[in-house]
Amino acid sequence: MRIVLAHSHANTLGGGERAVLELGRALAPQHQVRLFLGAFDPRRTYPELASLPNTRLSRVQWFITLVNADAVITNSFGANLLALRNGQRVAYWVHSTRSVFLQPGARRVDLLARRALDWLAVRRTAMLLANSQYTASRLRQLYGRDADAVVYPGVDLNLFAPGIPMEPAYAISVSRLSAEKGIDRLLDLWRDVPDLPLHIVGSAQPEIMREWRSRAPYGVVFRGPLTGAELADAYRGAALAVFAPHGEEFGLAPLEAMASGVPVVAWREGGPQETIVDGQTGYLVNDSVTFRQRVRLLLHDPRRRLDFGQAARVRAEKFSWQQTAAEMELVCQRLSRTPAPARSA
Repeated sequence: MRIVLAHSHANTLGGGERAVLELGRALAPQHQVRLFLGAFDPRRTYPELASLPNTRLSRVQWFITLVNADAVITNSFGANLLALRNGQRVAYWVHSTRSVFLQPGARRVDLLARRALDWLAVRRTAMLLANSQYTASRLRQLYGRDADAVVYPGVDLNLFAPGIPMEPAYAISVSRLSAEKGIDRLLDLWRDVPDLPLHIVGSAQPEIMREWRSRAPYGVVFRGPLTGAELADAYRGAALAVFAPHGEEFGLAPLEAMASGVPVVAWREGGPQETIVDGQTGYLVNDSVTFRQRVRLLLHDPRRRLDFGQAARVRAEKFSWQQTAAEMELVCQRLSRTPAPARSA
């Protein structure tokens, strides 16, 4: 099959960009895969994206391009505008429902226009895919349309693998350093956990980074963006992983930590509830007091930490990128049976 994987703003180390890269790698040996990328900056995202056949699209081209492909998997709002002309061959795999234009009370003309276009594109796309059951429920609320399928993202089980058990050195949290990732909540929580350093991996604009540093309590270390083997080593060196995002749709980082044999303490909200098994691979918590208690429990109980880490690895093995690619291949086969566009570009 000729498969297009599309992302309109491939310029962060985000889950959508990671999904495009890993799907492209997994599907390329059996299919003719091409990436459609907008605002692609290999210095700010996964540079390996450039190793796959790709076409750069301008903002206008997302509206007007007729795609010569059997299936198109879009991974962002702008990319889903391809559905306006190619809807019968498009599946929109939704990774985020927290865009500014989707928030209640948006009144700016540009945000209202984006929301109208988004609504139209979602109505025209042949298949609507969610990256978690939580995202599927959000799609129902936002669009009044049920997801046709839930396709979970995966994790690289070879890269992220357990290492030799070490004495607790630090807790780790990995994400974009933006408000919706709950960095503010995490920093506040750590003011009362002075006995364990917290290493935060991720990047932000300089002015935002200065704000986070000014708010960080003693023991918090900002390690900047890490990828590949450096990120895998950072997970393996951690005693536990912690996450406190607001309405996270899925959460690749908790899964990467689990694959690395690291137990996870996370806020009981959003997609992490579908990967973390409370009391077996880590803990899901509803309040700050319980969060700190669970962190200390794992920190001071090496046997529990080891057992949870082993269970976390077993759980993560249910979420491989190979499984994700196999499910997405079925989606592409279904799309390929629809009539082709009148002409191609």
